[in-house]
Amino acid sequence: MWYWLFIKEKTNQFIILSDNQLHDEGRWILGDDRYELVWDSARSINEAEQYAKERYGATKLKLETRPITLKEACSFVNKHHRHHISPQGHKFSIALFDGELVVGVIIAGRPVSRYQDDGLTLEVTRCCVKEVYKNGVSKLYAAACRVAQAMGYKRVITYTLTIENGSSMRASNFKLERINKGGSWNSRSRVRKDKHPTGTKYLWVREVS
Repeated sequence: MWYWLFIKEKTNQFIILSDNQLHDEGRWILGDDRYELVWDSARSINEAEQYAKERYGATKLKLETRPITLKEACSFVNKHHRHHISPQGHKFSIALFDGELVVGVIIAGRPVSRYQDDGLTLEVTRCCVKEVYKNGVSKLYAAACRVAQAMGYKRVITYTLTIENGSSMRASNFKLERINKGGSWNSRSRVRKDKHPTGTKYLWVREVS
């Protein structure tokens, strides 16, 4: 396996991705985010890191979390999320920054299900991170859980599609509670157009009290 080294001149920070992690879309994303490919044949992560530090004096990419408005978060979701549009409201939103560039957002609000809405449960309704920054997902969830705890919530919940492996959720200390059957919000009494996947989903829970 080969490793690819990308460096952003403005921040002098680097990203290393393996053949398995990188694909054509990822290269386009990095190019748009002003990363330059400087080496595409490192034999290990350590070799690529050493090359970046010794040749360019670069440091490993460090992503930061900061507050963001709902409008800004929704704009990012609508542009980058693969299967969801933005939610209607929130309690708070947090962005993931590479320098001054937003590369991911997380939006948290009241639980969509009235059965979960007990006043002490917060739901992450959207988490969207550009593909090449996927390690930032756990950073966003950790930040959201810290804020939820500070606000007095007892637990944080979220849903993922069953076709997703859930590795980011486990890495963020969420536990799989059950499989939700999903379904449509459309009914005879209240006709709606579904704007979300209606298949089965996993319900994940993390206690924060």
